[in-house]
Amino acid sequence: MTETVPALFGSDMLADPYATYAQIRGPASWNEQMGLWLLTRYEDIRWALGEPRLSSTMPPPAGHSADGSSDLLADMSTFVKSSLVFTDPPDHTRLRRLVIAAFVPSVINELAAPISMITNRMLDEHADSLDLAAHLAEPMPIAVLGQLLGVSLLESEGAQLKQWCDDFLLPFGRDVNTVSSDELARVKAAAQGLHGFVDTVLSRRTADGTDDVVGRLLAGESQDRLSEQELFANIVLLLIAGHENSTSLIGNGAAMLLELPDIRAELAQDSSRWPAAIEELMRLVSPNQFIRRQAREDVILGEQTIRAGDAVMLILAAANRDPGAFPEPDRFVFDRPNRQTVALGHGIHYCLGAPLARLEGRIALQTVFERWPAVRQAGDLVYANNFNVRLLHSLPVATG
Repeated sequence: MTETVPALFGSDMLADPYATYAQIRGPASWNEQMGLWLLTRYEDIRWALGEPRLSSTMPPPAGHSADGSSDLLADMSTFVKSSLVFTDPPDHTRLRRLVIAAFVPSVINELAAPISMITNRMLDEHADSLDLAAHLAEPMPIAVLGQLLGVSLLESEGAQLKQWCDDFLLPFGRDVNTVSSDELARVKAAAQGLHGFVDTVLSRRTADGTDDVVGRLLAGESQDRLSEQELFANIVLLLIAGHENSTSLIGNGAAMLLELPDIRAELAQDSSRWPAAIEELMRLVSPNQFIRRQAREDVILGEQTIRAGDAVMLILAAANRDPGAFPEPDRFVFDRPNRQTVALGHGIHYCLGAPLARLEGRIALQTVFERWPAVRQAGDLVYANNFNVRLLHSLPVATG
């Protein structure tokens, strides 16, 4: 076992994590700093994503809060045990079969017009002082999810829903003893808010054949349908995962295109190239930079033995810029021969919301750059303090 150098996830990595990933890319290695294995190469990560001996399950937040509010753990446990992303077969197989029915192409494709409408409305409202992160990338995906779930959201309501999603995740990866009283209050408020939102969504739908996402989630034979807990967990998962990937793609994709006038010129000349552009941006941006697994039993990878119980971090962003899989990996290249990135996973855990993220990213970015061909950056980029999901908080631009 060897410690990986340099140290990961320091503040200097916020602006550019990719240089560090390039330095550490190599065979599986033990990272003493975090007490886990690091996988950074494309082939290793594709293997790991399909390896059943590496589990997706994770324990809910452990411990007891200082004020004795152990009920904090109830919603966390429900979310972890019933959420598609944190389960393994056979539970995962059943959940995915039931949830995937809600994401048929016809349902996603019907969102194109609402996405375009919401995008243009947000751009209209802020055209005189536009921040592509704060005014588009952050609010648009959560507003679209409201449409998907049959609830029209004002911008302030969307912002509140997003805040609940962020606060709900505060205890994850931590002992609850370390959650401050202020954070505890935010988590409780978030759980109450999310329960109220999910109740509102479900109260507007019944299992009477309504052909939309919620109608499909509610459908099924009585003995084989999503339970109340599973509905809550997977609608919350949809809210969290369904906006963060798109927010990252739109914000970071816009920042990248602002630095690539030649690529923008090609897109202006031939708009049919936008889907290929989105695939390449997804690879370069890697919205979800890494995910974790845990070994169920001993697993040999190359010259290393990952022991049962060991944690493994799969750095998707490093894999997506692996020169062994993507020649000249830091360059934007249309129509790469290998388009099988791991930006949105691989195998049984491939992101169900991938078609929605692609659609939102294409419509948002195409609208911006076709509406204002001369748009340019007009201020400093501000990144969220989040190494897992790479998010921009601010991307001010001038449109004239």
